[in-house]
Amino acid sequence: MLSSSRTVCKIGRPALALIAVLACACAAWAFPKPASVPYKWELNFEPGDLRLYVDSDSSQAYWYFTYTVTNRTAKDQLWVPQMVLFTDAGEILDAGRDVPSRVTDDLLELLGNELLEDQNEVIGDLLQGREHAKEGLVVWPAKNLNVNELSLFVAGISGETARVKNPVTGGEVTLRKTLQRDYLVPGDAVARGSAPAELVTETWILR
Repeated sequence: MLSSSRTVCKIGRPALALIAVLACACAAWAFPKPASVPYKWELNFEPGDLRLYVDSDSSQAYWYFTYTVTNRTAKDQLWVPQMVLFTDAGEILDAGRDVPSRVTDDLLELLGNELLEDQNEVIGDLLQGREHAKEGLVVWPAKNLNVNELSLFVAGISGETARVKNPVTGGEVTLRKTLQRDYLVPGDAVARGSAPAELVTETWILR
């Protein structure tokens, strides 16, 4: 303990000043958090499972996710979800991009839910009440199957936003309240078949 104290004493004022500057810089990069109690409209979002599907014709794999969204906000809302999947291989996958319509149709048939709509059909007015709830299917290409951790970001559920200054450009950017769901895929993803990915955490962020 004494030797550690001496080391600290030798840092000197210039180094301490540098540490203080770095601390301030880190604080400037920190994003705000969503309000603990919602103060903007917020939809009721019921997530289903995140699973893997392998197309028998092309042997290409796809991640897919189902959900139900209900409007209980006392006002009709426009449902335009943005769902992005991050993998621990460094991939950033936008819903529907590089997904053949044939694959989406095959999944809809496989799931056998007449109320289920694909990521394009589901966009539109979301009327109030459970009877007007929408059920959606989202698909991403699984280009790299050597992954064990996935993060799904869902925006469009809440009207809460925050404006912050970009520390690099100095310009203002708008962050949206977003649901983050983190998953674990233990072992070989293909060998697991259609077993759902394991949900590890779920939290609200501003992104």
